[in-house]
Amino acid sequence: MNKGAVMIVISTTELRRNLRKYLDMANKERVIIRCENTEAYELVPCGPMSDTDHYFSDPKVIEKLQHSIEQVKAGKTHILKKTDINKFLGLE
Repeated sequence: MNKGAVMIVISTTELRRNLRKYLDMANKERVIIRCENTEAYELVPCGPMSDTDHYFSDPKVIEKLQHSIEQVKAGKTHILKKTDINKFLGLE
């Protein structure tokens, strides 16, 4: 989807009248909703939850998760028992 090429600006009233039309349109172009000439919002479709979750979209987080997965596959893990939590945290 190339959302930089085409843009449409509509009012909140127009959005309410034709919601489905603009939801479909947002998949192909930018849809800007103007509110009383003071505020503007962009209608943006979201993908699967993991694609829109800022935490899981962070490249640093993804890199750390991939590293952790590699460690598990290599058997570099430690089973932490509930009774060992304080020791693990350095509280003992």
